[in-house]
Amino acid sequence: MTLRSSLYLTLWCCGLLASAPALVCAEEEDLDTTRLDVERLPPEAIQITRDMYSTGLYLRAEMGGQGFAGGVGRLSSAGPMARLVVGYELASWFSLSSQLGIAFHSSHAPTPPAATAFQVYTLLAQARFQANLGTRVALWLSGDAGGGVVNGDYLQAFGYDDAGNIGLVYGGSLGVDWHLMNAHHSLGLIAGAHLYPNLKDPEGEQTIGVESAAYLKYVF
Repeated sequence: MTLRSSLYLTLWCCGLLASAPALVCAEEEDLDTTRLDVERLPPEAIQITRDMYSTGLYLRAEMGGQGFAGGVGRLSSAGPMARLVVGYELASWFSLSSQLGIAFHSSHAPTPPAATAFQVYTLLAQARFQANLGTRVALWLSGDAGGGVVNGDYLQAFGYDDAGNIGLVYGGSLGVDWHLMNAHHSLGLIAGAHLYPNLKDPEGEQTIGVESAAYLKYVF
């Protein structure tokens, strides 16, 4: 074979290889089960379960409102409320926590004394029972007990002699939890009612605090 013939054959083979479709052997990639938002894979490639969510120590911040039914509710208005909750999830259906709360209320009692505002401080322990309705939705019910106190001496002028003393507070709450596509965060709504024995009026009528709030929860 001449040199020219060899050169032609080499060029022909190169052209044939260039026109052939390229075959790429991609190594199969394992699923990353530690992430809930895998961008490199289609949604159907990974099945999200509640086991992927973080559990254990958590913080919950609540913002909402509180009003009183009966007792001190006859001379005060509903007002804003905030709570900070620190807890620990012992199981997917049970957790224990403590919550520090503050609520602001204005008065509309007859004068004197002049109308004013007062704050209610609470520190409660909470046992929460949760029913997981799906991968992202859960309902929960809690029992709460602890103490509460009203600042100042405004209510004492109307016969609420124990308002300035730390008194028992107990009741419960009902909530719904919506987990984000993140292992640590969830949002929720909560409604609850608590009895304040130290805020009963001079005639003996009990005071019940009624609250509702939205919250953001972070699990470490």
